[in-house]
Amino acid sequence: MASIHHNKRGWTVRWDVGRTKDGKRATSSKTFKTEHEAIAHKVHVERLRIGTGKESLEARWLRWIEDRLAVGKITEKTAVGYREKCLGWGNLIGPKPYKQITTADIDRALAQLCRGETPSGRIPSPRTIHHYQVCLKTFFTHMWKKGEIERPPTLGMEMVTASNRTKRAPTLDELQAIIAEADQSKAIHGLVGFILRLAAHTGLRRGELIALRWQDVDLNAGRITVRQAATQPSGNGSVTFKTPKTEAGLRSISIEPATVDLLRKHIVVVRQWQLAAGSAWANNDLVLCDPVGQVLNMEHVSQIAGKIRDRAGVSKDVLPIHGTRHYNITQMAKLTKDYAAIQRRAGHASYASTNRYITTDEEQDRGLAKAALKGLI
Repeated sequence: MASIHHNKRGWTVRWDVGRTKDGKRATSSKTFKTEHEAIAHKVHVERLRIGTGKESLEARWLRWIEDRLAVGKITEKTAVGYREKCLGWGNLIGPKPYKQITTADIDRALAQLCRGETPSGRIPSPRTIHHYQVCLKTFFTHMWKKGEIERPPTLGMEMVTASNRTKRAPTLDELQAIIAEADQSKAIHGLVGFILRLAAHTGLRRGELIALRWQDVDLNAGRITVRQAATQPSGNGSVTFKTPKTEAGLRSISIEPATVDLLRKHIVVVRQWQLAAGSAWANNDLVLCDPVGQVLNMEHVSQIAGKIRDRAGVSKDVLPIHGTRHYNITQMAKLTKDYAAIQRRAGHASYASTNRYITTDEEQDRGLAKAALKGLI
């Protein structure tokens, strides 16, 4: 139970958080300016059943994340990822106390996740499912080390093998076919062709493209600065902006005159939309926006691009937007052996990540075959 006390600083809510290693009662508190805020927090604490040993997985996990963040064991960026996975598992497993969760509970929840029985209704990729499993396993391992549970229920969980997001970059013919099909589409306010071209020109991630602002584009100098990325964790939820997931993601890249021309033509369209919208215009300064200046729905963009790729007759092992990033990095690798420069431009923390994006095409493979036989014939 929680209690409320009024003092000079405001309204203080105090509640039990369990026992110390010595068996003594431990409490926590938080002070609010108004009684209404204090009552709301008291209800929240009692609903989560903090300190009773009957906390749900979601409640205990969120508290663990905040504790780890407070002592500097994880960064805020890592905490964001943990919270996303925590809420996902919490929805799947439900309010059952975390100490009573069994391997069978996790297996059932994992099956639901693999079938796409989530709020977004999407079937996650093996890579995403693997991330969910790793986060859950980390949490329960820490609970076991702290002595809160006798045995991690994740010990019996069969891990899904993580796979790369795409198997290869699109060929030039495939990319041109996708863009040609996109140019015929009126979806996403007629922006699909522009989005795919800009993605192929710059190699930016989908979230970096959606979050790109005009203030970060210097058309005269021919440079784009990446300062933020968009995310949409729940698929159909709201799009939010955050800093890139690693420091390497904060970068400035050069753009060629063709890309500058592409952006100059697009800014004319955006200004026309702004004049037509009048006071309804949302001054978000976004390069990619709808006719009233609002951010685009990331999931919708990917779905439309996927349909365009299918109509173009391109294999599904090429993602329509992320595949352009693979294409861009592959082309750079053909032109230079300065892999450090490629890694920096791609915004990767390590070259191992960059290397996974490079595809060896048939032309290169034939060249390697000739080189291998050069001294033998």
